[in-house]
Amino acid sequence: MSKRLFRRQLRAAKRWAKKRPFALTAIVLFVVVLGYTMYMQNRRLAVDPATYKPLLQLIARVESKGNYNAYFGNAHNKTIDFTNMSVARVMQWQKDYVNQGSPSSAVGRYQIIDTTLVGLIQQLKIDTSQKFDEVLQDRLAMALLERRGAEQYINSELTNEAFAANLAKEWAALPKAVGEHPQNSYYAGDGVNRALVGVDEVRQAIEQIRPK
Repeated sequence: MSKRLFRRQLRAAKRWAKKRPFALTAIVLFVVVLGYTMYMQNRRLAVDPATYKPLLQLIARVESKGNYNAYFGNAHNKTIDFTNMSVARVMQWQKDYVNQGSPSSAVGRYQIIDTTLVGLIQQLKIDTSQKFDEVLQDRLAMALLERRGAEQYINSELTNEAFAANLAKEWAALPKAVGEHPQNSYYAGDGVNRALVGVDEVRQAIEQIRPK
């Protein structure tokens, strides 16, 4: 299209708009509403971290009785203060504990095992001199929720039941929620783990998760 033709059409459009101000307003409003609707439909929702709290409390209750200093075999631990240890020291403690014969290296409020902790350190770029305190443990747990599908759940790409099943693969004290014997732990039969909460309670906690 030539510049002359474009200018001619532009002038014609302006004359049309002057004669029909209400029609122009209606068209503009229509375009704005349509654009906003399309934006909202395509916008990917993010989780409001504060709404993780009910689910985190549930996981902590069945995994460690809410104790940030718990470790496998001793949920009531008050002797070893993991929250004052550096991440590097916690990792060394886990290695030593397994070498002493423990079947699990799980530590902290969310009973994070050694291989999972290493992966989270790399994913979140955590300085291993940082303390394994309450704030960091909560952050690690939220990262695991997201790894298991929290964002997909919020965006209706994952059902409540499927998300619950994913969480059971991360935390053995949760029920697998699907398939035969859904009340059982995903790791039932290994001689170490069993579900300590019902499917309905897990699903109710998941329902509390909301977008920002």
